Amino acid sequence: MAYSITCRQWQESDVSNLLLYLQHLNAETQDRFGPHPFTKGALDHLYHHPDYKGFVLIENNSTYIIGYAIVKLGYLEHDLPRLLGYDFQPDHTTDATYAPSLADDWQGKGIGKLLWNTVKDYLQQMQKKRVILWGGVQCTNTIAVKYYQKNNFISIGSYHYNGKDNLDMICVL
Repeated sequence: MAYSITCRQWQESDVSNLLLYLQHLNAETQDRFGPHPFTKGALDHLYHHPDYKGFVLIENNSTYIIGYAIVKLGYLEHDLPRLLGYDFQPDHTTDATYAPSLADDWQGKGIGKLLWNTVKDYLQQMQKKRVILWGGVQCTNTIAVKYYQKNNFISIGSYHYNGKDNLDMICVL
């Protein structure tokens, strides 16, 4: 089925709709997507911070946000010891960190590929060479693990956090 969807960098006018999107994710999806608090203040801070770029998927017939990704140019400092433990040396100049999400009703319909391709094109224009999956992916989220593998992410290691096993994954662009 063909969908009429736009994927673009977020705009300041998207913040309130993005907050609604995040708050309407089901509890399981919210638990799996946690790069930042689901507050207007957090979104405003990220929007105005030069190291972060947001991307939204918008269903054209309704203008609702149905997907979102936040990208950090570079890596997260608190992840450095874990990444080094895998013998992986992150680099702020050539790496980026990626956290995507899709609205519950839109998962499994192939539109995550549009979000990833848009982000990947942007990162290649920014001359990034690798993408680190933000916080990894929970091992029990088998659909997401398969999605990342299909999009050329590879596992570099695993860790246990808050009672859950996670895979750290990267993609070489």
